[in-house]
Amino acid sequence: MMTDLTKMTIKELKEYISENRNDDDKFSGALAELLKRDSNPVIYSQEMTLEEQERIFMEKITKH
Repeated sequence: MMTDLTKMTIKELKEYISENRNDDDKFSGALAELLKRDSNPVIYSQEMTLEEQERIFMEKITKH
């Protein structure tokens, strides 16, 4: 059964991401849906270090 990420709340998406952190397809799909809902998106440089990316990601998922 395919999960309809568009119908999930932000809280549900975060839980889904956490539960599926080892499944690249599910994780990526849910993360994309979560980030798509951000009303104030920020464009990040491709030259960011992995540590910077991780810090920003953690801020995003704990923000709501």
